Amino acid sequence: MTFLQFISKFHQEESGQDLLEYALVLLAVLAAVVTGSQSIAADINTALTTINTKIQSVITAA
Repeated sequence: MTFLQFISKFHQEESGQDLLEYALVLLAVLAAVVTGSQSIAADINTALTTINTKIQSVITAA
């Protein structure tokens, strides 16, 4: 089977189209997860910095 025959057969089968659609959906979900986790990481970092600052102020005041 030559490459052109493979591409022609792959193009005729609908399973290849389904596979491509699933891959695109997975890519979109992955992009959303990465974007969301970066936002959450920044929020957690801010919260921990605030807590650390308060703990340090209590320690130095004591």
